[in-house]
Amino acid sequence: MKTTNSSGRVPTGTLTGTALLLALGVVLPIVFHAFPLGGRIFLPMHLPTFVAGLVLGPVAGLVVGAGSPIVSGLLTGRPTVFYMIPMVFELATYGLVAGLLRPRFAALLGRRARASGPGKTGHAERPVPAASPLAAVSLALVCSMLAGRVVWIAAVVWLAPVIGLTARTIAMALGAIGAGWIGMAIQLALIPAIVRAIERTRKT
Repeated sequence: MKTTNSSGRVPTGTLTGTALLLALGVVLPIVFHAFPLGGRIFLPMHLPTFVAGLVLGPVAGLVVGAGSPIVSGLLTGRPTVFYMIPMVFELATYGLVAGLLRPRFAALLGRRARASGPGKTGHAERPVPAASPLAAVSLALVCSMLAGRVVWIAAVVWLAPVIGLTARTIAMALGAIGAGWIGMAIQLALIPAIVRAIERTRKT
């Protein structure tokens, strides 16, 4: 999706949306961390990042993803520095990859839908089924989730010897991935619907 207009400037709507989602990336964790395991299970900081990438494009996704843990850490002290650094790389990957892959999946699915249409056989041609926009969103979401998790693990392993972490601390950090699968399942169910609702609103 385009994040700049013909003059090369970022549209005001994109800037506003990016700022709003960045703010949500700070506020939502505060709300969810009020409940036991709420943050680890529901991954509230991830939600605005995915939405930014899928709706506003890769640059917005990168900004919201990298900026959310930094701003949250500076304002609230959470996440701590150890968790913040891997999260910056992880969330930046989520937003960037989601924004890059969605239009590519949409184009691919569109070509496949047109290719599957019936040829001219002398009978009245049936309309070629359009590729579902939600399919492209879902595929981009899954791929970005996997990419972000790989980056999270790589960042934790890279960071550990730099600051002298123990094996137990590393295991605890990597164990956070297990608790996060529930949040990822919830995101897969909710985010495509949220993206669709936002884009319908923007068109009206």
